[in-house]
Amino acid sequence: MLADHIRTLLQDHDCVIIPDFGGLIADYAPARIHPVRHTLAPPAKRVAFNQSLTRNDGLLVDALSAKLNLSTSQARQMVLEAVQRMNQELEAGRRTDLNGVGTFRQAPGRGLEFEYTGSENLLGASFGLPELVSRPVRATDAMLARERPAPGPQLRGRTSRAAWTWRTLGIATIVGLVLSADYMFADMQGYLPNALRLPQLNVASASAPRQQASLSSAATTRTQSPAEVPAAVTETDWDTAAPAAAPTAALPETTTPAAAAPVALQPAAKTVVVPALKPVVATVVPAAAIKPAIKAVATADQGTRKPAAKPAAKPKPPGWEKAAATNATSVASAATINSRTGRYYVIAGSYTSLVNAEKGRQALLRLGHPARVILPAPGSRQFMLSAADFPDRTSADRQANILRKRMGDLWIKQY
Repeated sequence: MLADHIRTLLQDHDCVIIPDFGGLIADYAPARIHPVRHTLAPPAKRVAFNQSLTRNDGLLVDALSAKLNLSTSQARQMVLEAVQRMNQELEAGRRTDLNGVGTFRQAPGRGLEFEYTGSENLLGASFGLPELVSRPVRATDAMLARERPAPGPQLRGRTSRAAWTWRTLGIATIVGLVLSADYMFADMQGYLPNALRLPQLNVASASAPRQQASLSSAATTRTQSPAEVPAAVTETDWDTAAPAAAPTAALPETTTPAAAAPVALQPAAKTVVVPALKPVVATVVPAAAIKPAIKAVATADQGTRKPAAKPAAKPKPPGWEKAAATNATSVASAATINSRTGRYYVIAGSYTSLVNAEKGRQALLRLGHPARVILPAPGSRQFMLSAADFPDRTSADRQANILRKRMGDLWIKQY
């Protein structure tokens, strides 16, 4: 304990006297260079011991009294006990230590010898300065550097230029592939504006839509040979076309109903176009007048040719147009989900616009999946495309594992 107080006093004072023992003197030591280790030490305080300074100056006693909250007599008694203990150690082993300060040895015929063993720099001005290691500069190194010729410019060979070219091409290829992958990913997720999207090819459906045939002039006015009629029109087609907008028919200037040529009635697979032989005048023919004309042609042909047409379709009841429109509306509404249903949906993609989501739904419909579009919930802007939906999670997971083999990344959403 006494050594700690002495070390603290040596940082602020140049001399600390231990009563009836001796005095420790701190002397300034400048920075020094070690010739062997090539180290540079900062300035410090070098501590020495003078056995003749035994008179009590009160510095150590006052420091102990202030630090330990003791009276002067108690502090003086503590110093006296410490001095007696050090003298006993010197008599017994001829050596005593003050931790962090130094070591005292009893030399025969010469009194006490002191060796400073502290590792702490007691000089406040050198606080924080470490010991530096300096490599010596040899004169031979400077001479060799002066005699060494300056390196000349080295020309790059063909190998280095080729390596630089291949490296540049490789970097450009990698950058192009990364940009292409980012563009395709953004296009698939619907993040790109319509102006930057790739042109999409509309895949025609397997079954061609039914075409509405126009009534040619051959059915009402003039006679044509069978070779001039490229295709026939069924009565069912006329039934379908009748409730729609009134069809237009090309009528010639002169009409001869009695000389009408027989027309073969077969299911039409394409639009019927009958070339006109003369300039004709377009006249609106009511839908009700078309069916009797076709029946008259078929009746006139029964005596000469075997009829090739199928039996006429059963007339449709009135109001079938309104029912068809209602069914179309229900199908369109079933393609979107506006509110929560509690079902589990297999989500194939997410879009930022309904137009893009509808394109994805049409693509899934062509693949045979019952695709539906989940409209954004409040606070969201994502239109989610569902490939299938199930009432339980087990069925949804099973179907998602099957679809992932062909469609890639899918996830399940309960909505």
